[in-house]
Amino acid sequence: MNRNGFRSAVFSLLVAALPATYAQTAAAAQHFTDGDQQEIRTLFLRQAHAATTHDLTEFASVFVSSSPGESDPVALVARPYRIWGRTALLDHFRETFKGVWKFEPETGNIKILPLSDDVAQLYAPALITSGKSPASATTGRFLMYEVALRTGMGWRISSIVPVPAE
Repeated sequence: MNRNGFRSAVFSLLVAALPATYAQTAAAAQHFTDGDQQEIRTLFLRQAHAATTHDLTEFASVFVSSSPGESDPVALVARPYRIWGRTALLDHFRETFKGVWKFEPETGNIKILPLSDDVAQLYAPALITSGKSPASATTGRFLMYEVALRTGMGWRISSIVPVPAE
């Protein structure tokens, strides 16, 4: 087979495989229910409320927990830091909550998109106010991107990526 024939064969295989791949993805997404969407929305709003009220116990409850020896899928990636693991995330917020911290999502603009039966991504614009004291606190607008996983305890957050919107 010459070079053009090989390229044509590879292209034909890709064109034939793409609809099948899409159909599998779409079929998986069909099992994601309106109830799942509502549970993730409620989870995200619990996260925001717990952060704003500095309730570390409730805040911790929204994140994926892993058993000893299992990989820890919790991550927060932002401009000033990268936090890997649930314990490190909670330690970070334990310190953060000593100052001013408000997390106010625009509830009418929350978007939840399933990636599979057990994984969904969430997008929400939010105002975050932070500072060591009320006098030094500043407010910024962020586009929040989070990943939720279905666990044995229901949906839980595994990843947070706040993107500055200003």
